[in-house]
Amino acid sequence: MHQRLNSTEIDQGLKQLHNWTLDAHNASIHNEWEFDSFKSAMRFFLKIGELAEKLDHHPELLSNFRHIKIRLMTHDAYGLTCKDFELAIEIDQLIKQEFSAHLS
Repeated sequence: MHQRLNSTEIDQGLKQLHNWTLDAHNASIHNEWEFDSFKSAMRFFLKIGELAEKLDHHPELLSNFRHIKIRLMTHDAYGLTCKDFELAIEIDQLIKQEFSAHLS
């Protein structure tokens, strides 16, 4: 089990991310994107699944046509751990490398 991060560690982690928001009440971070097409949104959704499997850390995903929302938290730690920030960094890199041209 991974150790839950303290508020200083969470603040440091957020500084490494692009547009992720802390939800202190739910002990999670989230981000959302609007894509130029349903097809682009679904390709992104599937890539997130591949990243989640690779890192063995599975986010909450919400898809609504061209809109994707992701929430990260570590359930067995009842909060945020380094695994959440590792996955968020990978997602940010994925957006930058493969999907930036497909955002609305």
